[in-house]
Amino acid sequence: MTANGAPRIARAQPAHGGLALTLAVGDRLHHESLDAHWLLDHGEDAARLDPSTLQRRVDTFAIDPRVTVASARVEGDAVVVGWSDGSPEGRYSAALLAEVLGLGPADLPRRTWSAGSLPDPLPRHDHDAVVGTDDGLAAWLDDVATLGFGLVRGVPATAEAAEHLARRVGYPRETIFGGMWRLSSEMTEHSDTAYSRTFLEPHTDSTYVPDAPGLQMFCCIERDGTGGESILVDGLAAAEELRATDPAAFATLTTVPVPGRYVEPGVHLRAERPAIRLGRDGAIAQVSINNYDRAPFRLPGPEMREFYRAYGALHRRLNDRGHWLLVRLDPGDALLFDNWRTLHGRMEYTGRRVFMGCYHNREDFDSRRRVLRG
Repeated sequence: MTANGAPRIARAQPAHGGLALTLAVGDRLHHESLDAHWLLDHGEDAARLDPSTLQRRVDTFAIDPRVTVASARVEGDAVVVGWSDGSPEGRYSAALLAEVLGLGPADLPRRTWSAGSLPDPLPRHDHDAVVGTDDGLAAWLDDVATLGFGLVRGVPATAEAAEHLARRVGYPRETIFGGMWRLSSEMTEHSDTAYSRTFLEPHTDSTYVPDAPGLQMFCCIERDGTGGESILVDGLAAAEELRATDPAAFATLTTVPVPGRYVEPGVHLRAERPAIRLGRDGAIAQVSINNYDRAPFRLPGPEMREFYRAYGALHRRLNDRGHWLLVRLDPGDALLFDNWRTLHGRMEYTGRRVFMGCYHNREDFDSRRRVLRG
């Protein structure tokens, strides 16, 4: 390892037409063989990669598959490779090689939770630190990445302050509700059940959108009366519990596309996805469940019965109040949560409860965190 803890190239030499590489990461040595074609396609030298945009300059489809590695030498934190056809040398940093080999720095792990496993009181980040410093912003976003939600206190109770806070994450996503939107029972522009004082069971938003927003933010700017606590549920924890205890139900919910819809004058949105979407590594990438917005669909008899059984099993876990986290948002409080993981709902309330809110794209949230991490 180098002094700053970065990976380093311990050894590199031609072998079998490609490159034999030994990469030191931590106190371990990793031995890998890299194909010449792959290397030619991934050179970090200026002839093959634009240094400012990181866009490829190499013509991938013109690479001669007969070319082999002729030489290799370590220069600082990179290996420089020469080619059998005399084409310009390629340069490959230890950081790139560690990343593509799955040996780079890992992101913070996701922590599953139920209400009883979280500290009381919940950690809340100071508004001035979040909007004024990158460290404060990173700490808030790291909470969202690990727990699925993060709280901020001390936000000036105005629409302008709410939007300024939201833009620290990324630009608000435009939807049929607007970019920044106001949420209260007095609103009449939309007929959604969110614009009421009634109880809302935990759900994820935008099951009727092909690429549902990855994040959602609420900021309270006015509040009186009773009730109205926000309900948060860790959908990741519930889905993992289902995987462990009822693998047949879990398999059903990862394969059956469930349609969602949203209808109002001039609008008819519709999309479908499984209630549990897996990534290529089998990890849970998204929990998507909103029984309010589920559209009609039908499967053959036995499959429909199994879907109802599996869907009900997940629903029971999500609506077990022992798993619910109740959070009262008062003026100056903001909540950012992962709409692909954390279900939200609301207890019935009286009086006025006015939020400013918005959605964020998943890619913008991830981008902000990468930039903050350098």
